[in-house]
Amino acid sequence: MQIAQVQVNDTIYPLVEGEPLQIKAGDVIKVYVSFRGKVAERTTVQIWASLYHYVLGVLNRQEKAQTKGTMTLEATTVLTEYQPTVDIAIGDVSAGTYGLIVELPDYNLQAKIDDCLEVAAEAGIFDMIGPLLVLGLMMGLMSMVSPMMKEGVE
Repeated sequence: MQIAQVQVNDTIYPLVEGEPLQIKAGDVIKVYVSFRGKVAERTTVQIWASLYHYVLGVLNRQEKAQTKGTMTLEATTVLTEYQPTVDIAIGDVSAGTYGLIVELPDYNLQAKIDDCLEVAAEAGIFDMIGPLLVLGLMMGLMSMVSPMMKEGVE
């Protein structure tokens, strides 16, 4: 099983470990997966996809950026290439670098790529007001210091 590529906003990208693709909360990632298999009869299987990172060495899936669905495998007696897609809606996850994992839990198959997606931080109110506060403090200090400077010069 392998993750072939992803699509974000009508653009398709390859994923490379250690070269994270920039995404943000609210994006929908279409993940293209491929695997080979054969089943004796038409079967519905679970397919899961999620962003993850490691916490103390344990893989931690992000519930707010996760999809659990099903897909149907047609009956075949020869190895067949299956190429499903899975959509992951990126919810309110912390900014940072994440890996991508796709799993078929019924068959104990998985594909993952470490550190391939970077969720950008949303600009908060303090990020926008912070520089203005610093400027205001500097102006206040200047108004206090400038009269003292004038007194010392005279």
